[in-house]
Amino acid sequence: MKIKSLITAVAIIIVTSLWIGSGYYTKSSQTSEVPADKQSEAQEDFIVRYIESKASDFSDTLKIIGKTEPNNLLELRFETNGTIKKIHTEKGEYIDSGSVICELEPDDRFEIFESAKYNLEDAQVKYFSREELVKAGFNSKNSLISEKTNLEQARASFKRAQIEVDRIETVAPINGIIEDIIPDVGELATIGNICAILVNTDLIIVSGNVSEKNVSKLAKEMPAKVKLIDGTIVDGVLTYISNVADPNTRTFSTEVTINNSGNNIKVGTTTEVYINNNILNSHLIPSSILSLSDDGNIGIKTIDDNNTVKFIEVEVTNLNNKGAYISNLPETIRVITVGQDYVKPGDKVNAVIDNINYYE
Repeated sequence: MKIKSLITAVAIIIVTSLWIGSGYYTKSSQTSEVPADKQSEAQEDFIVRYIESKASDFSDTLKIIGKTEPNNLLELRFETNGTIKKIHTEKGEYIDSGSVICELEPDDRFEIFESAKYNLEDAQVKYFSREELVKAGFNSKNSLISEKTNLEQARASFKRAQIEVDRIETVAPINGIIEDIIPDVGELATIGNICAILVNTDLIIVSGNVSEKNVSKLAKEMPAKVKLIDGTIVDGVLTYISNVADPNTRTFSTEVTINNSGNNIKVGTTTEVYINNNILNSHLIPSSILSLSDDGNIGIKTIDDNNTVKFIEVEVTNLNNKGAYISNLPETIRVITVGQDYVKPGDKVNAVIDNINYYE
């Protein structure tokens, strides 16, 4: 009896399993046979939003906090030893190139110079006389060597004496303003001591630093506007961009040169430098919609007139708070702004205009 009941139970389980399995396979078969055009219609139901972008010219202004510096700052030093006889200028005085600033006591320098001059003249006479005798055959050529040696020694002595006379006076090599006079009359000056500090401010250098993100926006000879501490705005030119970043701040030093022919701009004051970076024939898009291709190239996803998704590689020419400026694109493009992460090139989508203003 028990055996019969067991057989009956097993039979019921087998029949039930076959009935459930037949329903699964039927459903699976029906699902796998959905027509291709139905799948395409399902894909077209995906909605993306887009903006229509037109290429135009943009101007991005970069602001740099700077400091005014002189074009030249020279420490004029004594080149010989001696007692200071006279100071010819005063602090703050504007002098021309060649003006005497400090003068030493000559001591015996002029006498040594005159002696060297006479010795040189004597050596020249002896040499040329001996040369005539050699040409006439009265002396050998070897006898001329000694006179030649004496002549060269006399020339060297005369040159040293002349240099010592010239070094009595410390002379300004450029036009400029005397920033400071170091010694006093009567003091002993030695070689290397500072006579005066001379600054030339006909040109002013405005030095500043830009971040590693912005340095690529700059190029030498770009025009600049410099706002001085008193609010005055003057024109300048970007004349220097460092090639090596500061290891601590990761910033690059820059220099803007401005004309200061009237010497109205003071050195050491804070300035604001404004440099316009003109971006020509580019599209401004939200930087958040930039994406990467399978090859790792930066680009955007667009839709054509048939609402087919395309991926276009782009060149990012500038980034700022407004967005990304991209180039190498057609004049007008439809850029996907919402849903670009869920579609791939070749997909057909329903496209809806995006009315959000991304640039406010």
